[in-house]
Amino acid sequence: MMKKIIITLFALLVAACQQTPQDQLIVYVENEEGVEAYKTRIIVSSKYIRFDEGDDSNTFLLFDRANKVAYSVNHEMKSTMVVHGKETDVAPPIALNHSVKIIDDVKDAPKIAGVALVHRRHSTNGQECFDVISAEGLMPAAVEAMIEFHQVLATDSASTFNIMPADMHDPCAISMSTFAPTRHLEHGFPVQEWKPGYARSLVDYNDRYKADASLFVLPKEYFSYTVQEFREGRVDMMNQKVFSEQELDEAAKAESKSKDQDQKNQDTK
Repeated sequence: MMKKIIITLFALLVAACQQTPQDQLIVYVENEEGVEAYKTRIIVSSKYIRFDEGDDSNTFLLFDRANKVAYSVNHEMKSTMVVHGKETDVAPPIALNHSVKIIDDVKDAPKIAGVALVHRRHSTNGQECFDVISAEGLMPAAVEAMIEFHQVLATDSASTFNIMPADMHDPCAISMSTFAPTRHLEHGFPVQEWKPGYARSLVDYNDRYKADASLFVLPKEYFSYTVQEFREGRVDMMNQKVFSEQELDEAAKAESKSKDQDQKNQDTK
């Protein structure tokens, strides 16, 4: 009987652990040229990633991992911009040759949770793109989640290449945004990253964090629109309205007609 009770209790304990997976907390300090340093908090769960500036932040980005959708919530504007992951098959406009060089300058740095740090410099087409100091094996679930997030953003970025001027095809920029968006995560958790004009450093993490479920809930009353609707010029933020394509065409025709009439009036003077 005692043996059966122990087995039952063990099974319940295992089931409970399976039902309540741990969340993960990551905090970086980010530095951008011309901007005061700021903190970015990242909370990773099995279903979501939330990016914000801390406990008092009402403006945040929420990534739905299963549906591959990112929601950028602006509390001041009371709006939510939606970015959908999509299937894309866009070839790079130029050949991209990536290389990685290990810089032997952190071998004596303290380990993080027993994991040694490695400094790598990433280049494309001979151009140095960015440096990353990573800890391979540290918080692998968080790394996997961030890979998913960057892959979705890359599919959206790919959809803009048809309208991007050729002189903006910088090898490093288009690799990071679209064609190799996760290479800074290929060798594990990024502890430090930097490139010209930008740097970020890990200042805190917790791989056994318990996030409040409300942090993964979108505000229902906010004005919502897609990034594609915004690019098409169909979003009126002041009046919180998304114009249909027909309404946009009618407005363009009315504007053209008004200009023609103005020109006729000028010609008759």
